[in-house]
Amino acid sequence: MAARARGLGLLRGGLAGLPALGPAERRDSIFQRMKLLHRVFKTAVFQKQMARPVSEGTSGHEAIIISGTEMAKQIQKEIQRGVESWISLGNRRPHLSIILVGDNPASHMYVRNKIRAACTVGICSELILKPKSVSQEELLDITDQLNMDPRVSGILVQLPLPDHVDERTVCNGITPEKDVDGFHIINIGRLCLDQHSLIPATASAVWEIIKRTGIETFGKNVVVAGRSKNVGMPIAMLLHTDGDHERPGGDATVTIAHRYTPKEQLKIHTQLADIIIVAADFLTFRSYIFNTKALDSLVLKPGSEKPKEHLASCRAPAIPPALFNYSHSQKVSRELGSHLHWNLLLNAFSGIPKLITSDMVKERAAVIDVGINYVQDPVTGKTRLVGDVDFEAVRKKASFITPVPGGVGPMTVAMLLKNTLLAAKKIIY
Repeated sequence: MAARARGLGLLRGGLAGLPALGPAERRDSIFQRMKLLHRVFKTAVFQKQMARPVSEGTSGHEAIIISGTEMAKQIQKEIQRGVESWISLGNRRPHLSIILVGDNPASHMYVRNKIRAACTVGICSELILKPKSVSQEELLDITDQLNMDPRVSGILVQLPLPDHVDERTVCNGITPEKDVDGFHIINIGRLCLDQHSLIPATASAVWEIIKRTGIETFGKNVVVAGRSKNVGMPIAMLLHTDGDHERPGGDATVTIAHRYTPKEQLKIHTQLADIIIVAADFLTFRSYIFNTKALDSLVLKPGSEKPKEHLASCRAPAIPPALFNYSHSQKVSRELGSHLHWNLLLNAFSGIPKLITSDMVKERAAVIDVGINYVQDPVTGKTRLVGDVDFEAVRKKASFITPVPGGVGPMTVAMLLKNTLLAAKKIIY
């Protein structure tokens, strides 16, 4: 009641202080002030909720687990209704073209999920499969053809691409109005200028989770762990920008951590954060996990295997042994300057298991985990999927937390489909 009374008091005071204006000017001024006072009221209510004591008889609390799976189902229903409505007006059914290069198992799995989800909401899809030897010129020719094809609403190039192909060039080869991944330089530029654009799907997923869950961002401290141009950077842009601009932002104070942020400094920042978004990438992984001089000295011939004991000497003491499982092969050359064949590298391109631990999180913070890591379960010996957050420990302190799997992943696919419908309806361009 105190928060509500305060909000009503501010409303009365704000309206009473309006200068003598004409009817139109007064109406606009009232509207702007009411928007501001609405934010103040929301913040006061949120702060009261966050300060609510734990019920008697309990020794603590656990975070609300945000089900990205259920939220994605709801969004897909909304998209399906949008598709049906669009077609009922005599328009062509939205069509998504996906270009997949090579035989990366993870990429094939992601594409299967996208095609299955597109079918569920009534969006047509096609898969253009190319060998990893495909030239950059051929890929650009394909995107040019799809750009000119009137039946194609959206185009997606599944990343990563082989080393001899420049990802940025290929992404920029897709016309901005069909760039449903949101990676084109024009879409990224418009995002940074607070203008409407096709937003990268993972960043859009995080933003949608925050809004639909009711997590307050106005005036809050946010840490984004990871600065990749496809995930970390657009998430930070969405959260820190002005809520009254063309493309409303979160009005938060955002700190971006990256590969050169020392672990002790990261901990200082996260302990002050109301919201922690963990989207660590390979470069962050390399900085935290390895003694880089020892890593750079490794030169292996293609097809060779490195003994587990030798690699163990290159890892930081705090890294869980579960990371060092080499049962699956993954080849990497561009970043390491050599050919490494370990399951460890699946983690290297995704995130860092238990990068964020409970001692790094303040009470009642909201934690969103974007990480994807395959680790060996020490009990069963089977490979399982985890995020970048120590989920079981952090959930005992946080107010909200996303699981892995079942959190940001399903939402990313849903937001990709939403971009496809937006592209088909030409709402942005």
